[in-house]
This record gives sequence, structure tokens and C-alpha cells, in this order.
Amino acid sequence: MLKESKGKIPKLFAGSVNDLTKPSKPRKEKGKEDLKHQKKQKTLYISLDINKKLIELYGEEGRRQSIIVEDAVNLYYYLRQALGEKKFDELMSAIRKEDPEFLREYMGKFRL
Repeated sequence: MLKESKGKIPKLFAGSVNDLTKPSKPRKEKGKEDLKHQKKQKTLYISLDINKKLIELYGEEGRRQSIIVEDAVNLYYYLRQALGEKKFDELMSAIRKEDPEFLREYMGKFRL
């Protein structure tokens, strides 16, 4: 008994013998891809409050929203790397208070 294959039946080659003996087209070389300039599709689910803040930043800075988001991600990432978990969590709790004056005083402790 023959087993039934679950896939499609492969198509037979319809070219000539000469086509079989020709070298194939060279593939494009995949060099190092620049991750900073390669466009990716982004889907962000954000609160209405964050959307309002993003629109305000967009209006003040006159830049694309995607650039503002990339800057925010870079800031978040490098602050987390530089401060460590404990200090970063303290900073985020200060930010969540949404009080610019309190945050100014808190950041003053870092002596930047």
C-alpha cells in the first residue's frame, strides 16, 4: 500500500537540458544590515493620556511621531542600563507622579 502524501505534488521541470546546465543567478549578498535605518512596522497600543502627550511633543518638536517614540525607547533603554534596576525603578516611580517640579528636584540629586 502507498502512503498518501499530505503536501502538494511537485511540478516537473518544463525547461530544456540546456536550462539545467546553466549556472543559476547569483543571489544578492546579505551584508550587515543597518538596524537603525531598516524600517519595521510598528503597532503601539497606548492610552489616551499617552497619545495626548505624544501629540503635544509632536507639535512642540515638529518631528515625526516615530522619531519621538524611538528617542523615548532609547532613553528608557540606556537609563535602565546606566542606573541599574533599583535606581531605574526609583526614577520611574518619580516619573509616574507626573509632577515636573518634583522630578526636577529628584534629578538634581544625580548631579548631572
